[in-house]
Amino acid sequence: MIRHRVSLAALVASALILTAAAATAADPAAPIVTMSISLPDGRIQELTAPESGLATVTVDGTEYGFRPTIQDSSPWNRIVITVFKTASSQAVGEIEVKRGMPAVALKTSPAFKVAVPKVTAAAATSPSTE
Repeated sequence: MIRHRVSLAALVASALILTAAAATAADPAAPIVTMSISLPDGRIQELTAPESGLATVTVDGTEYGFRPTIQDSSPWNRIVITVFKTASSQAVGEIEVKRGMPAVALKTSPAFKVAVPKVTAAAATSPSTE
């Protein structure tokens, strides 16, 4: 009986680890989110990333990652953008934006504004950094 419980516990633990690993990988069929990022110097960069993927930009020698997470079903109107310092994977800010609306300021240092002009169904497009 004890041997059976250990085996069952090991099986459940393995399943949970595999599920977590699969959830962290970007889904190749994930919608593509186009983000307009207003940088601290006033320039605007357009970045694309799959839902839960990552697009990066460098400001003053520090690389920042922008991860879009869609909060609703198609046509994907509510998107949470999480900003990370990529060197440390430290989240520095998060904000919910609505597709097609004006840019929203994040309370980060340095200051960024983020807008999502469009979200499209997955295609043969890869994440970009412009």
